[in-house]
Amino acid sequence: MENSFGAQQLQEQVQILSPRQMQSLRVLQMPSTELYDYLMKELEENPVITFDSIDYAEKCRRNSHYVSGDNDEAALADIIGDDNNSPIITLRIQYSMLKPPPELERIGYALIYLLDENGYLCYEDVERLAQASNISLDNLKKAIDLLQSLEPAGVGAFNPRECILLQLERKGLKDSDAWKVARDHLELLGKNQLPQIARKSGIPLHRVVNAQQIIRTLNPKPLMMEATRRNSEYVAPDIRILKKDGKFAVELNQLSADSIIIDDTYSKIYKETDNDTVKTFLGENMKKAQWLRESIRQRCETLMSCATQLLKSQQAFFEDGPEYLLPYSRKEMSEQIGRSESTVSRALKGKYVECDWGMFPTDYFFPKSSIETHPTVTKNTIESSIQIIISNENRQTPMSDEAIVEALKIMGISVSRRTVAKYRDELGIPSSSRRRTYV
Repeated sequence: MENSFGAQQLQEQVQILSPRQMQSLRVLQMPSTELYDYLMKELEENPVITFDSIDYAEKCRRNSHYVSGDNDEAALADIIGDDNNSPIITLRIQYSMLKPPPELERIGYALIYLLDENGYLCYEDVERLAQASNISLDNLKKAIDLLQSLEPAGVGAFNPRECILLQLERKGLKDSDAWKVARDHLELLGKNQLPQIARKSGIPLHRVVNAQQIIRTLNPKPLMMEATRRNSEYVAPDIRILKKDGKFAVELNQLSADSIIIDDTYSKIYKETDNDTVKTFLGENMKKAQWLRESIRQRCETLMSCATQLLKSQQAFFEDGPEYLLPYSRKEMSEQIGRSESTVSRALKGKYVECDWGMFPTDYFFPKSSIETHPTVTKNTIESSIQIIISNENRQTPMSDEAIVEALKIMGISVSRRTVAKYRDELGIPSSSRRRTYV
């Protein structure tokens, strides 16, 4: 009975909202790229609408897409239309530019689609792969060699060891200490057991340390990094909070309501026509255009209020960086700007802020306080403190998690060893035994 009553309430609430209000809510929630698509659709469907400063909308659109210039790769990406495939497309373009014979070209393209998300070939048994594919082993090996010559270095390897060796070879370091360590002792290297590597390989410890430093500059997952790099370029900021001439400026990445114009030609026809069908058609579309203008105006006003308050409430972050982010909630913001919490949530949902410290989803600016410590300390603060402590440790005797807990206490932050270990792992910082250096 209670569930039925709740459903009825929801239905009544939906029915209360007019089409105009529904449109305003939809527009408010849209990120800038989605809003652009929506406006372009309205422009196509509503003949009375024109856009002033359409170049600004185009700029917004370009911000959300990877732009590499007028080349074959970009054209192919547009044709295929799948953003996630862009590293694969790049490899195909590179491979075709090598101008291999038709047979090797077909094999190479097939191999590219066999790569996993890290850039590795999924089949290590080359002979079995050749037999199963009904192609000659010689041609398969030639195609693999061509694939492994592409960028990023290491792509087309069968495993992490070969990936590292390919990158070292590309750097002209074949048969170097780093090459030998990676080839013969990669597992020990992963455990930071450098003295054991020195004993087994006969390479002096200080040279093993140098080899480790070289190997650390390489990327064991080349295709994943490429995909991450490209995907990051697809994010468009909805809000910009940047310091200019010593003062912060808040900008929105969207068309203003004034840029949406009702074409004078249609306004004149509407006033002068005696044709009821034409008058009704134009009247409805002019009303839709006015609703759209109002929806954009409200979105702009609400988003600007949220962004301006965000700057006020997180001023320390924008001035000095992520370690100064404070606990904050959407409820607090809603009270500060005089809007409902649901409106604030809709306005900020799925949107991004560009600032001097990088690009951040709006969720980032609403961290919860640490439940283990006093309410002014956030997870970001704890993580930043852990990074500072570890960056200043003695590398030959690195601090254990227990020692980090004690150091945090001195800084006024009380957390458990388990929390330190969890945050350290999330930061990608290895354990003390793996952080140890030997010279």
